[in-house]
Amino acid sequence: MIFSITSLETLKMANFIPYLVQRLKVCKNPRNTLKYVNVLTNTNRRYVSALLASTDNRGKEIFSFLSPYLDIDDRLSNSKKLQQDLIVRGVNMNVNEIKSMWEFYKSIKEDKYSLELKSNEIVNELKPFFQKKDLTPEEQTKLTKLTLQIRAVKQDLKTIKGTLQGLNESILQKMLQIPNEVDKRTPIQAPVVLKRVNPLNQSSASETRNHIEIGRRLGLLEYKNPMQYYLCNDAALFELGVLNYAGKVLSADNMIRVAGADFSRSLVVDGSGLNHEDPADAFIIDNHSDVDKESPNRMHLVGGASLISFLAMHAKQLINPNHLPVAYFSTGRQYTPFRPGSTPIGLFTVCQSSAALAFTLVKDGNSQEYDAQFERLLATVSKLYDNICDHYQIVMRPASELRPWEAMRVSFELWSSFSKQYIEVGHVSVCGEYFSKRLLIAYQTPNGRAFPSVISGTILSVPRLLGCLLEQNPDKFVIPPKILEHSPMDFISH
Repeated sequence: MIFSITSLETLKMANFIPYLVQRLKVCKNPRNTLKYVNVLTNTNRRYVSALLASTDNRGKEIFSFLSPYLDIDDRLSNSKKLQQDLIVRGVNMNVNEIKSMWEFYKSIKEDKYSLELKSNEIVNELKPFFQKKDLTPEEQTKLTKLTLQIRAVKQDLKTIKGTLQGLNESILQKMLQIPNEVDKRTPIQAPVVLKRVNPLNQSSASETRNHIEIGRRLGLLEYKNPMQYYLCNDAALFELGVLNYAGKVLSADNMIRVAGADFSRSLVVDGSGLNHEDPADAFIIDNHSDVDKESPNRMHLVGGASLISFLAMHAKQLINPNHLPVAYFSTGRQYTPFRPGSTPIGLFTVCQSSAALAFTLVKDGNSQEYDAQFERLLATVSKLYDNICDHYQIVMRPASELRPWEAMRVSFELWSSFSKQYIEVGHVSVCGEYFSKRLLIAYQTPNGRAFPSVISGTILSVPRLLGCLLEQNPDKFVIPPKILEHSPMDFISH
């Protein structure tokens, strides 16, 4: 759980925040202002976010490796659009309350600036007195008055700086919780089928048998729980073959193969939009000797073919704009915790999976090049599935199913005969500047720096694909010809 400086959700009176903000705006005394701000302050928190510098409850300062770029004024400029995005996503957050907090924060910063100007004016008035040895009674009276004024101003500055620190962490923490802007192409209510490849051929014999039973009977699978399963014989060789083939297809599209790290820090997990303190979001290494258990810089098991692994390679980097667009891919492991309370569905919900992941950086998220790169990746992934599956469909997910970092998500789905539903075996997501602004992935421009847009997705999950293929042919596991060409032929059983 991330501890928040301000917890709007815990306030029992719905109209309390607007009242408080208005009350503080007319409050000219910084000491009184602090009294009201303390109502919003949780002094028992350890830190706000792994992305933000803060102070823990023992007074120890916690510094972040980077400070995210949050374009707060831009995000709040169209509060109606932002509130609508939150509603269609199912996020319970009041934009007007956040905007009120932000406006109040800016007014306090203006007060701080005014106090600093006043302090400089008084200091300049005091300088002549310090150069004199003997002061007249009038000069001594004025010196005493100025001395009292500068003490009062400095005390007010100290008070208002503490107030600003709490408000700064508060508003930034709230902004970090706001999800990505929803792409205008994303459907609101229900998924939209973009394409179906070949008709669905349902076998009556396979409708009541799931892939776990089929895999065990054919000697292809040992499954105990989402954390423990084993692919055997031809299923293990299929895993090698399909990853090899995926790598060949992606390489042919001039994508660069990379080997990502299996582990990452809390900073990147937080920057990706996940809760780095929630073990249901990302595996946490509890016994890592170099990091305190309550540190915001812990180690996580994510897998080399995970989005977080790619983000770790680019965090806090200034990229040569001549290198953009750049497209990578990786084949390897992904580690995703099984969320408590969920129902395990065999290979469809395992925690460790072999996968292929694509990651593309493009200069401008509103450019034709960005759309072209997205369509290009979709075409490449379609080519991959054309040679693996007899039937699949491409579906655009609705806003309510998007993850926080996604503006749009297109899924590749295969039919599960036992579940009687389509299962996502791969996807491609449009993420815009969400990651680059949170993790300072930038490129140089004539006027400074700009943030590239990201297109990414797990284009193929081996366990999910295997589960669907097993249910399609329960009597014999038939490896698709293209996969067979890229499998270790000497070990394939006949």
